[in-house]
Amino acid sequence: MLTLQIPAISCGHCARAITEAVLELDPAAQVMIDIDRKQASINTSAATAAILARLDDEGYPATAA
Repeated sequence: MLTLQIPAISCGHCARAITEAVLELDPAAQVMIDIDRKQASINTSAATAAILARLDDEGYPATAA
């Protein structure tokens, strides 16, 4: 399980955009977003670096928590 801090999360639209970006890399991924904590928990087989790069491209820079 990968846990990311994503400061730019502020609403449901952000959560959907992040989820869709992860699913583009790994369609079988499970993504759980906590808007209040500005965190994403991701169960994926994709490389962490790939996920971080994809989220950055989408405008949601993240760091591993």
